Amino acid sequence: MSNIRHKVAILGKLPTKFKAPFDDLEYDIWAFNWHTDADKLKRIDKWFDIHRHNPNPKSTIFRTSFPFQECVQLVGGNYFNNTVSYLIAYAILEGYTEIELYGMRFDSESEKRKLEYHNVRELMFFAKGRGIKISCPVDEPLRREYEIYG
Repeated sequence: MSNIRHKVAILGKLPTKFKAPFDDLEYDIWAFNWHTDADKLKRIDKWFDIHRHNPNPKSTIFRTSFPFQECVQLVGGNYFNNTVSYLIAYAILEGYTEIELYGMRFDSESEKRKLEYHNVRELMFFAKGRGIKISCPVDEPLRREYEIYG
């Protein structure tokens, strides 16, 4: 396994990201894209910007070094439409046994956000099917469960 820690918290841009377990050293903390309040985050172990082609900030993983093909192979096809889904797959590839998502809701009426929401849920279920504990401790609707049908 390439990392010492077995837990990772992935941070979106919404304020609930500040509820992530920054002080718990059992967790790696990942963030992605640009955050206007990045200077207020207690720590970030890896930063991802898979939209840009030119490396700039230190410790950022850019498009040119992100393992897109390995993620596609992991899930058996190109079933990704957003960064969060790729980061869930990457966490699985890195051997994490627990993944937590903070600062993301996808509760917009836009068709793009609805598709991203469903894609993240698909990857969450993929991770669960592999025995990985994945959760959204503070953000609805990603942690929503349904009533038992029938």
